[in-house]
Amino acid sequence: MGRALPNISRANDLQKRNRLAFKEFVLNVNKDTFIYQFTPSSISLDETEKLFTLNLVNKRFIIDILEVDSFKDYINVYLFGVMQPQDRYEVSITDTDIIVNFISDITRLPAEVKITDFEVKGKIAEIL
Repeated sequence: MGRALPNISRANDLQKRNRLAFKEFVLNVNKDTFIYQFTPSSISLDETEKLFTLNLVNKRFIIDILEVDSFKDYINVYLFGVMQPQDRYEVSITDTDIIVNFISDITRLPAEVKITDFEVKGKIAEIL
């Protein structure tokens, strides 16, 4: 399974010697280079039926030379296409899994949320 092609304008509309447009193009390429997206392997609700737990099975973080303080800085979680603020969830890892635990209520009807409604984007790779 190959990596999906990035969704970046091919810069056909760049004018000659338009440095700002070229700089924006290069920044978009760099920003998209190492971002992968996954649907969680499983989701579950806690005993209050309000807080979600997302499991990404057989996944690991792609940790660069510059390590960050929190694993939350490596990912963004989306629900219905809307990015969730990082103060609403915590991220932990096991040997082969990434676990996202929500610490705040994120939807009015949690029982109706499906696994495909979530999307996790970030510096994540599959463990083969």
